[in-house]
Amino acid sequence: MLGVNKGEVILVTHSENWKRLFDKEKSLLETIIGEQVKDIQQFGSTAIKGIEAKPIIDILVGVESLKDVEKFNNERLKEAGYYHLSRVQIDGKEVFAKFTDLENLTKTHILHVVEYQGDWWNEHIAFRDYLNANPLVSKEYESLKKNLAEKYPNDEHSYTNEKKQFVDEILNKM
Repeated sequence: MLGVNKGEVILVTHSENWKRLFDKEKSLLETIIGEQVKDIQQFGSTAIKGIEAKPIIDILVGVESLKDVEKFNNERLKEAGYYHLSRVQIDGKEVFAKFTDLENLTKTHILHVVEYQGDWWNEHIAFRDYLNANPLVSKEYESLKKNLAEKYPNDEHSYTNEKKQFVDEILNKM
């Protein structure tokens, strides 16, 4: 199963299939926006070995400058199910999401477009790599996520905010 409705927090058992789904999506994105892209990486919990995750593939898209987003072929992205989430205002990041159901706003993939090798890029990659290299820490993260998912089953915003504290602590140690 891939996809979560807007606002919901659902965790599922890690799937080896997530890497294959990312690779497929990466190939698709390279044909649509490849000219503006420096690199595309899978990150987030679906990229961390063996831990439960929301069944959404997080994709980090590195561009030379965020102005390159203006050159993206939005029509082709929409044909592929991706929509620019212009109301999501995060400094240094543009966000697109792939929806399989626009009525329930069921997201299956999220594109986080950031400056390649800038702060956002480096932090996301470093966190993913650190958790993959430290299974005890990744299990601690998984435990936190399970508790938060139970506490906030319909409040994705609170779930994400509380989870961020753990991420920041790890990044500060590095």
